[in-house]
Amino acid sequence: MLIAARALEDTRLARAAFTTRCGGVSGGVYRSLNLAYTVGDSPDAVAANRRRLTGALGVAAGSLAEAEQVHGNGVAVLDHPGPQRTDLDGAPIAGVDALITDAAGLWLAIYAADCVPVLALDPHRPAIAAAHAGWRGVAAGIVPATLDRMRRAFATDPVRCIVVLGPAIGGCCYEVDAPVARAMGAAPWWPLAATPCRPGRWKLDLRVAIRHQLSALGVPEERVTVLPYCTACRPDLFFSYRRDGVTGRMGACIGLRAPTGRGG
Repeated sequence: MLIAARALEDTRLARAAFTTRCGGVSGGVYRSLNLAYTVGDSPDAVAANRRRLTGALGVAAGSLAEAEQVHGNGVAVLDHPGPQRTDLDGAPIAGVDALITDAAGLWLAIYAADCVPVLALDPHRPAIAAAHAGWRGVAAGIVPATLDRMRRAFATDPVRCIVVLGPAIGGCCYEVDAPVARAMGAAPWWPLAATPCRPGRWKLDLRVAIRHQLSALGVPEERVTVLPYCTACRPDLFFSYRRDGVTGRMGACIGLRAPTGRGG
């Protein structure tokens, strides 16, 4: 069910993991651990899957906050696990694709099926972030916007940050067209992330683009981990919107450990 984000967990400051599609109760095209209410799956099945997720993480069922994920560059600051918190069946935080906090006991969640889930930790504060980065979000700079918001909210220095990019569609499978190229083509990383494959089409690796965005911010290369999974290549492990169309969503979750060192 879970793939641990070891680079973050090994700090002992945070717990962080990405889900697979395995270990849930959903059926059909959503088999089996679909975590999204918005894709047509049974709400009861999604609720049961989310309970399985929080059970596997060992956290309370009211401590998971999620973003609306509108494919933009909005970032919300959650400064305590009280009134701003959403619960598992509540509304996500509107208009944003990333969440940041320095509050222990508040878990941040992103749901995706091809887009890049990004989890980050500033071990100095400490503070954490979860961001959803599809091609529109990458073009809009959601990851730089997230670290900039951490800088303003928590005095985060990108040089100190540890970042993990989770399972996402890879350059092997993600073919894009001219509108995407027009939105991204002026970026310095475009020639590194996009490979022409036929007239007016490119194979795009969003995680290469994000790595270069992080490098431009000063995040050291050795502090960025890319998990080696393409969601489209592995129907046994992952949902993929590009591969299947109607499908479920995986989760990416991060929470700060309590000051005593206890998780949850």
